[in-house]
Amino acid sequence: MAKSKPVTIGDKSYATQAEANAFIKELLNSQQLRKPIAEPHHSFLLSLLSLHPRAKEKIGVGVKHFTVEPAMGGTRCFYVTRVDGTRDDFATKKCVRGRE
Repeated sequence: MAKSKPVTIGDKSYATQAEANAFIKELLNSQQLRKPIAEPHHSFLLSLLSLHPRAKEKIGVGVKHFTVEPAMGGTRCFYVTRVDGTRDDFATKKCVRGRE
């Protein structure tokens, strides 16, 4: 079953995808809206984004910082701001699933 697959994100390891997703959700909900996310969470998010199936496109010319932004339905979403000022959101569950 895919949900029980171990996941490593940067220097953090999780026994299951569900455990990794729970940590990410906690991080998402603990951050102030529209404020750049500081270390150590910045490095964690960079490692997480590098697992996205379209990581090269999402990272682009390089990451300046991450923020949490309001999303549809009253939820929250991580955004990457690149060094050239362009921005994009990314689905963390796609990152956790990786390039399957």
